[in-house]
Amino acid sequence: MKTKLLFFAFTLLTINLAGQEVKDSTIVKPVGRKNVIKFLPVNLVFNSLSFEYERKFTPKSSFILGVGFPSSKPFPSMINLNSGSDKITNDVFSTMSIRAAYRHYSGHRIQPSGFYFSPYFKYQKINASADYLRTGTDPNGNDKQYQEKYSIDGSTINFGVQSGVQFLIAKRVAVDFYFLGFEAGLASITATVKSTDTNMINEVESNVRDNLDQLPSFLAKKIKVNRNGTDQVDVTGTSIPYPWFRSGISLGIAF
Repeated sequence: MKTKLLFFAFTLLTINLAGQEVKDSTIVKPVGRKNVIKFLPVNLVFNSLSFEYERKFTPKSSFILGVGFPSSKPFPSMINLNSGSDKITNDVFSTMSIRAAYRHYSGHRIQPSGFYFSPYFKYQKINASADYLRTGTDPNGNDKQYQEKYSIDGSTINFGVQSGVQFLIAKRVAVDFYFLGFEAGLASITATVKSTDTNMINEVESNVRDNLDQLPSFLAKKIKVNRNGTDQVDVTGTSIPYPWFRSGISLGIAF
């Protein structure tokens, strides 16, 4: 009798363990997509092809590295500078950037989705140049044409904070709305204006100095205007403080 009871108990235990094994094998484990590659269409306005890579390393934290590749394109059509007899030619404008960010999610998910808060660091370089064909008058009142050449090189270093929300569509398509992004940075610029008309280069220099006089003193003292020969004006500025606002949308693939 005792042997039968032991055999019966062993049989029940075996059936229970086998059933648990089958049950565990049918559990669908969540897919942990911890990586996202994203494209930022908003930056096309600044002639930059921008991409970001995000890596989730804890349920609440991720790291982001973004790169913007310069795409040199004309700009008058975008801001409508050409008018009347004055024409802009050989114009190019491009932006390059590198951004590194830490992102803290409010939720506790394996995949990178949910509301987030993100401090970041960004370096940016801007290049622009153009030839400006203008029409004026000589001392005798006759029409004449002269040409100005503009060249601008600038760079910025920014620290900022960003908030936003990211969600996944069909488990793979990432949509990231970033808003309420505030940053502060320091800018350095080098600008050159060269003219084939000496009288007009005098006017350019005078206009630049007048505009500087209207700036707050803590900004104006960081910008220098120098005459270079009889046909060129150079403007340089270093460590110029400025604020900025960042918002937009990015689209990506999670894997």
